Amino acid sequence: MAEPAASTYENIQRPVSVAIVSKGRPDVLDDTLESVFRQTVRPHQVIVVVTAPEDLPRKPWGDAVQILFAPAGTSVQRNKALEVIPLSVDFVAYFDDDVELRPDYLEQALLFFERNPNSVALSGRLIGDGQITREEGRRRLEAYAHKNEVRGLYHSAGDLHSLHGCNMVIRRAFLDYEKFDENLALYGFAEDYDLSMRLERYGRVGKFARCVAVHLAWPHGRVNEVQRGYCLIANQWYCIKKGTVHVPPFQAQIWYWNVVVRRMIFATIRQILRRNRACDWKGRLKGALLALTDIARGRCDPRRVLELEEPAKATQSGSGQ
Repeated sequence: MAEPAASTYENIQRPVSVAIVSKGRPDVLDDTLESVFRQTVRPHQVIVVVTAPEDLPRKPWGDAVQILFAPAGTSVQRNKALEVIPLSVDFVAYFDDDVELRPDYLEQALLFFERNPNSVALSGRLIGDGQITREEGRRRLEAYAHKNEVRGLYHSAGDLHSLHGCNMVIRRAFLDYEKFDENLALYGFAEDYDLSMRLERYGRVGKFARCVAVHLAWPHGRVNEVQRGYCLIANQWYCIKKGTVHVPPFQAQIWYWNVVVRRMIFATIRQILRRNRACDWKGRLKGALLALTDIARGRCDPRRVLELEEPAKATQSGSGQ
């Protein structure tokens, strides 16, 4: 196990638990656990929630890592982790299994919460998000240095202020009232956005630039591309219908059709025309069109993704957003 670096802030006494959900990528998970144990603030507990024995980390972490099993789905698995986090813990950090953290990520988060008691949740700054190897992510983090600016470090308003599911630190107390929505099944796209909008009832939610990470967005593990396409359209429609949006309802409809649907459909068609074989773009388009058909018929439901399982698909999408 990697030895944690010494904290530069000796007075941090607020316990934080780390929860990681994973499916089908034990080697990637082991590397992320190494990153967690290099933190300058040692977590109170580290929990890994998997779906089957074959998902388990390969390295012998022993008592340092608490293993739980749950049905597949980021929302279900993250809620399962909460069941074993004691009320004495002040914060819960949720990480995807394919992130690399700057060693002071947790330290910076706890410092921020100490100085900003009206904030309930934050995500950090990603200096890489997708199509990045673990080695490249580590190089970027080693080369990164915090700047001395004091303005513009925290954003709690605007389109991009909501939590990013691959890295979230949340005050434990509020998770007893606002859990992850398990109707957002499997891939759970928009679960972070939905939770952000609900947590804002209690205080500020935003992104803090001194918590730095890299998201590898590893391209294997949780869903096939038909399912992913369905989620990308259906899940945000579900958020609009339930009212967890960052703008008034009429604006939310315009934003959804103009930004979410139009951009996603045209971007997918562009990749098909380019014959990009990085993933099953035709499958993703099929899933999106199925969701749009369900919206037109008044029967769109994010749980329908469970009916679209194709376990034989070769190209899978990851657990992160």
